[in-house]
Amino acid sequence: MPTPAVVKASNASFHPSYVPVAVFVGGTSGVGQGMLEAFARYVQGRAHLVIVGRNEHAAADIIAHLPKPDGGADSTQWTHEFVQCDVSLMKNVRAACSEIRAKCERINFLVMTASYNSMMNPGVTSEGLDLHLALRYYQRFVWVEELLPLMQAAQARSEDAKVMSVLGAGRGSPKKPADLENLGNMTKPREGRFAVALRSLIMSSNYTDAMFAYFAAQNPGIAFIHIHPGAVRTSAHQASTDFDGLLTPLGWILRLILPWISVSQDECAEHMLYALFKNERGLFLCDRYGDAVSSLVFDAPVEFGENNETSVLNGVPMPGYGASDLGVQKIVEYTKEATRAR
Repeated sequence: MPTPAVVKASNASFHPSYVPVAVFVGGTSGVGQGMLEAFARYVQGRAHLVIVGRNEHAAADIIAHLPKPDGGADSTQWTHEFVQCDVSLMKNVRAACSEIRAKCERINFLVMTASYNSMMNPGVTSEGLDLHLALRYYQRFVWVEELLPLMQAAQARSEDAKVMSVLGAGRGSPKKPADLENLGNMTKPREGRFAVALRSLIMSSNYTDAMFAYFAAQNPGIAFIHIHPGAVRTSAHQASTDFDGLLTPLGWILRLILPWISVSQDECAEHMLYALFKNERGLFLCDRYGDAVSSLVFDAPVEFGENNETSVLNGVPMPGYGASDLGVQKIVEYTKEATRAR
């Protein structure tokens, strides 16, 4: 576990020779905002930063306070801009991706932090997708699928090409494998708000493991980093303690405990960037300090077989990994079908 001083020193050593292009999905609040602001600070504003979110006013305020390069040869190569998107609908995500492709020829860093944590509103979107999975998993798959050519373009230039999902890495195990019998959380009866929401929370973490394993195996030169942020003092975490009915007292208790076990979004952001900057290529499942719980580097594109052993990827044991080779195939196939017509 690196100390905060070690993390900040490591992050401060990030000095790319090129002007980086970084997209922050969920960058208008919470951990995403913290990461965006810290990233801009470390590059002294010298970057093409794209903030994706719903709140244009919040984005404008953030952009106004980001550092701006004060001259030099690259003074015309930096841009800080906003793309509006409600990520609960896949058609919105695809439209935003189209807008980003029109703005950018490459992407060096794709960071996805937008999420949803309510335990009391399982819901189904107007596109027929489980609301939790739409906001925690499906939208992330679509961002990567749609923007992958721009990541590959950065890789082709021998620049950083890295994708990060801030969600729930390292939560899987042979005792808690990815649920392949209730794909999308739409097969089993959706009875009991808490139970349905909890299933989606667990699924989203395991599905993201599988999704990143799939993309990493297909793109051995790109880093795919799934990281668990831990307890962070943000409005999203506050929403996760909102309970009603008989569970109301549980919410009170959690809100009392949270300030003592959580960190600020800025402190969390430093650890997230630490993992983003130091991991070069392959699949990485990281803890809240930015250390890899499991990792696997691919030297060439790999097609997974039929092995159904959880926490094993392409024959390599992966502690905290919630899928299997067969699970990756089933989850990705289902996800492509579920999001294709959206």
